[in-house]
Amino acid sequence: MEGTQADAICKAILAPDLNRQEETRQNRAIEAAYLSRKRKVAWFALFGMTVGAAVAYLSGTSFSVGVIWGGLASSVLGWLSTRRAPA
Repeated sequence: MEGTQADAICKAILAPDLNRQEETRQNRAIEAAYLSRKRKVAWFALFGMTVGAAVAYLSGTSFSVGVIWGGLASSVLGWLSTRRAPA
């Protein structure tokens, strides 16, 4: 058996496994990017809840309503701002 034949046999045996590994790597990269985006949105929401609580305190409205509306508004802003951003 020649070296080129051995290489061809080796590639034929290992090619499906290498393709599967590449697909797994791509899927993990996609999942990591999505997780990173969700974390960024969570930071937006925490900041918005803090701002909403402060505004509610200063305006004399209910604290919990301020936290909810601040978190909701900043979450929407977070999703919109990270929509096209790379991870």
